[in-house]
Amino acid sequence: MPSRAIALLLGIFCFVAVGEAQTAASDIDECLLSETCPAYSICSNTPGSYYCVCKPGFVSSSGEVTFTNNLTECRDIDECSQLPMPCITNSLCDNRKGGYRCRCISGYQAINLTRGLFQIPAECRDINECAENPFICGSESYATCTNTPGSYRCGCRPGYIVASHGDDNQSLVNCTEIVFRCQSDFLQERDLLRRCQDPSPQTAPGTNYTSFCMLVKSTLNVLQDPCRKDNSSVSLQKAAKGFGSVLEAASTWSNLSSEQRSTSATVFLQSVESTVLAIFARPSENGSQTIRTEFLDIQTKVIQDDECSAENPLFSLSAKGETMVIRCRTVYGTEARGLGGVAFASYVGLESILNGSFLEKNSTGNFQMNSRVAGAILARQMKTDLLDPILYTFENILQSRSSDQLYCVSWDAKARQGGWMRAGCRVLHFNATHTTCSCTHVSNLAVLMSVGEITMDFALFIITHVGLGLSLLCLLLAILTFLLCRPIRGTNTSIHMQLCLCLFLADLLFLTAVERGTSHKLACAIIAGLLHFLFLSCFSWMFLEAVVLFLTVRNLKVVNYFGTRNIKTRYLSIFGYGFPAIVVAVSAGIMPEGYGRWESCWLSPEKGFFWSFLGPVCAIIGINCILFALKLWMLRERLSALNAEVSTLKNTRLLTFKAITQVFILGCTWVLGLFQFGPLATVMAYLFTIINSLQGVFIFLVHCLLNRQVREEYRRWLTRKSKSESSAISMSTMATSSKTIMGPVAPRPR
Repeated sequence: MPSRAIALLLGIFCFVAVGEAQTAASDIDECLLSETCPAYSICSNTPGSYYCVCKPGFVSSSGEVTFTNNLTECRDIDECSQLPMPCITNSLCDNRKGGYRCRCISGYQAINLTRGLFQIPAECRDINECAENPFICGSESYATCTNTPGSYRCGCRPGYIVASHGDDNQSLVNCTEIVFRCQSDFLQERDLLRRCQDPSPQTAPGTNYTSFCMLVKSTLNVLQDPCRKDNSSVSLQKAAKGFGSVLEAASTWSNLSSEQRSTSATVFLQSVESTVLAIFARPSENGSQTIRTEFLDIQTKVIQDDECSAENPLFSLSAKGETMVIRCRTVYGTEARGLGGVAFASYVGLESILNGSFLEKNSTGNFQMNSRVAGAILARQMKTDLLDPILYTFENILQSRSSDQLYCVSWDAKARQGGWMRAGCRVLHFNATHTTCSCTHVSNLAVLMSVGEITMDFALFIITHVGLGLSLLCLLLAILTFLLCRPIRGTNTSIHMQLCLCLFLADLLFLTAVERGTSHKLACAIIAGLLHFLFLSCFSWMFLEAVVLFLTVRNLKVVNYFGTRNIKTRYLSIFGYGFPAIVVAVSAGIMPEGYGRWESCWLSPEKGFFWSFLGPVCAIIGINCILFALKLWMLRERLSALNAEVSTLKNTRLLTFKAITQVFILGCTWVLGLFQFGPLATVMAYLFTIINSLQGVFIFLVHCLLNRQVREEYRRWLTRKSKSESSAISMSTMATSSKTIMGPVAPRPR
């Protein structure tokens, strides 16, 4: 008992002691633990609890301002994406953890920038780079710097043109002076002109230099004002009248020799160019002008660099009924800045002076002028290999026919005597009254017409149209034959018909629209795309025909080999039309501007776009040639095993002939188009044109006329009508004949 009482007393004491200790304990601070609140938050302790609050610039993932859930996150607030923008004009907002920073864009300077986490400028002020560095664009003697909002622009002073430029308009420019010839420059260039400096010129036997020197001096006198060094203004109206008086002296020109006329014309044309360049050297004083006189029209246009937008606009100038269309990029180039200038001039009477006899010496035939002489003038050094061709439209002196051969020629002033050359210019299109030329260089040019001979181009034109006309007729007959002739229906006939159909549509579209749709860009692109698809479809079906023909010949040698009758036409059509459709779709998606050219509605050779047609065609031709060679080899083995009977030899010759003509049907002869260069170019051009324009004729000949079943069907069709017409006559004839033979019926004897 005593021990039990003592134990109870001790238990009661312990219970009371523990209770008193718990009552006197202090509050636990949960914020002392790092994992209590998430990152970027502040922990606040409360009696018996706590709560978390996200720091400024952060927001809780739960959306609550205070929270105790340790799964809640504090996420950064993107102040830069909120509206209104926290930064001022001409500045950028950079988001940061728990804040943001404002900085001025390039070309602007921050004014009164605040310190701390939120760096906000009070103002973003434009930096005047031209004032800070006067030589930022180059020497002040020729370069100019124009400050723009946030940037600057380099250019050249009046009288200079940009020769080279960096990748942008904030690079050093190399300005070169606009150089134009004066009297002394002309007189030092040619021996014929230097003789005119002598007051009493020594003349060659039988030659009078008086008229020539008077004409040259009259031309050079017009250059007195442009060649002055006092920077005085130049009157284009006055200069045009002076040059017009030189053209008016037709009797003086007619008395000159051929060399004197070409030299005088070169001096005259270059003098007009020098005068216009002097005008462009002072663009602020002169600006765009249109001068019209009896013998000379000049239209000039001064262009600001802001007129050349990303669309590369076209400018049109006209003079004496002729027009010139030039792109802004051609006037400026790819790097020029500042002012640019272009002029267009047309001359009356100069076409009778510089006639077709001045065409380059390697040209054969007779040529006559069919337009006035006109020319372009650019205030820049780059005058050849232009990015975009210049288009000139001339009024024809004589009405042109579709069979006429016209040439766009330019005057070559660098030649010893001067003369017309055909390089760099070509006829884009023409009608009875006008001719449009496309040139890749700046020059004076005219239109020449060939007289009294059939040229190679015209001969190929006739061959193409006659050959395609015959092919269209034969292809139409072949299509009708394959549709109506039941005995030959099968896989081979289906392939023949699809090939004929594609070739018929391609030839018809080529013959009627390839050169007539160039006036409408969209229509021309659609025509080019259709031709691309149709000709690729032709080659796809040629490939299928080569494969099926190879399998057919293989069946002659191998027993139970894969038969062509097992091939379904719908499966062949997937490749025959699907493959060309994929090629055209991919080509149009990569380079849609590759469809349609200036002179014809076909594929552009730029950036190798023409290989979207030439690549698949070359591959198919190569495979077809291999299959054709294998087919001939297998036929040779097969025929050598046959008995040499008369009928067998006859069939062998026919089979051999049909096998050889397959070269034309399978498109193997298109490879001739790849060899139209060098001394054999003419021969290859004629072979290519003759053979391939008659491809439809070969198809009709081999698959229809040389097919025994088709010939019998033709014979049955032709004789069916004659039989039906003669059936009635035959019946009456038979009745009459029977009466005549049998005579009257005699009575039977009783």
